Amino acid sequence: MSSETHIHVSDIPPEGLFLNFSELAKVIPEIDEYCSVSHADGRLEIHKSASEIKISGWVRGRLELTCDRCLNSFASDVETSFFYLLKPSREFHRELKPDHELSRDEIDVYWYEDGEIRAEDLFREQIVLQLPMRLLCSPGCKGICPGCGEDLNLSKCRCKEAKNHGPFAVLAGIKTV
Repeated sequence: MSSETHIHVSDIPPEGLFLNFSELAKVIPEIDEYCSVSHADGRLEIHKSASEIKISGWVRGRLELTCDRCLNSFASDVETSFFYLLKPSREFHRELKPDHELSRDEIDVYWYEDGEIRAEDLFREQIVLQLPMRLLCSPGCKGICPGCGEDLNLSKCRCKEAKNHGPFAVLAGIKTV
């Protein structure tokens, strides 16, 4: 079990490095203002071949999220496995020309700097990739009434029928043939 999340490439032995992480919520407590990690564990298997690093791993945890419709907090579990291929950033910058277009192989590569890999960044990215586009406490969430602000999941709207006093309100009374 490791609490240190910075891995020095020079410390990776020829047989590889196998690291278990617990209490990741301490190193990645917040993803953003609507998502925080309440508990997470992870594992990394790291193998080095010259300057190329191959990392496979998994992360699982519980997230505290804010619903996009009703703004209530709710918990959600996340679990995923992943693979990364890393190369030193100096290799990338050395090959780069001003009009360089990334190839398919370059897009799939991640770059590390200063001989160090930050495990918390890998875990954070994987958690973010598991989040849905819309964070909903339930598929049937009704949200908040835009008029009175009432949570429609808990009670009915308190708005009275609004009268339209806009510039085209007069057109509502016109009858068509």
